[in-house]
Amino acid sequence: MRIGIIGPMEEEVILLKAAIENQSVVNIGNRDYISGSYSGHEVVLVKSGIGTVCAAEAALTLALHFKCDAIINSGCAGGIGPGLKIGDIVISNKLAYHDFDLKIFGYKRGQVPSYEQYFNADHALIAKAEAVAAKLKSDDGFEPNVCTGDVLTGDQFIANKPLCVAMREDFPEAMVTEMEGAAVAHVCSDFKVPFLVIRSVSDTADGDSPKVFDEFVQLAADNSAKLLLALIKAM
Repeated sequence: MRIGIIGPMEEEVILLKAAIENQSVVNIGNRDYISGSYSGHEVVLVKSGIGTVCAAEAALTLALHFKCDAIINSGCAGGIGPGLKIGDIVISNKLAYHDFDLKIFGYKRGQVPSYEQYFNADHALIAKAEAVAAKLKSDDGFEPNVCTGDVLTGDQFIANKPLCVAMREDFPEAMVTEMEGAAVAHVCSDFKVPFLVIRSVSDTADGDSPKVFDEFVQLAADNSAKLLLALIKAM
């Protein structure tokens, strides 16, 4: 099985890069794709860059050039769901663009014409990630709380609590907001590649988010990567 892995920033790929054995690198579209092996699987890791276009380009390359059998996006996010704390992890259920708005033409917020409002992550990958997370907590004392919920994506860093409240009015089950996941989901859905997004909370998307993010980005990135690596071992 060949698994594609996307992390937007350097902090989000450090642990993943260190875990890959027998590495080889090819540059495509100004991105380095690191191929190798991990726990008996072929893997291809890419630091996509930040934002939906960067993420979509990376996902498309993993799908078409590397022929990946599954694609997983790992990284940080702003927590907007109730009860989420710094370091907690959200496994994606559904994903949507919070900044795509054609409601004036009768569409739902986030709904791209010819698509549903949400992109659904692969059910088998969700179930496997949930089982792996439960085992990590029981056997290894993995500290972050892990839940499954909806992920929102947009090309902006959210640091506004009233905006988060408004977003949850249109997306009532949203747990986190970030800048890449729905674009990965969009590409994978079009090309029939199973996908999953794993995001750890680096901030709570309020007025203090920029400085909180700077302080906890590595913690959140590492938490997400640890769950991803455990998931690959179990696949």
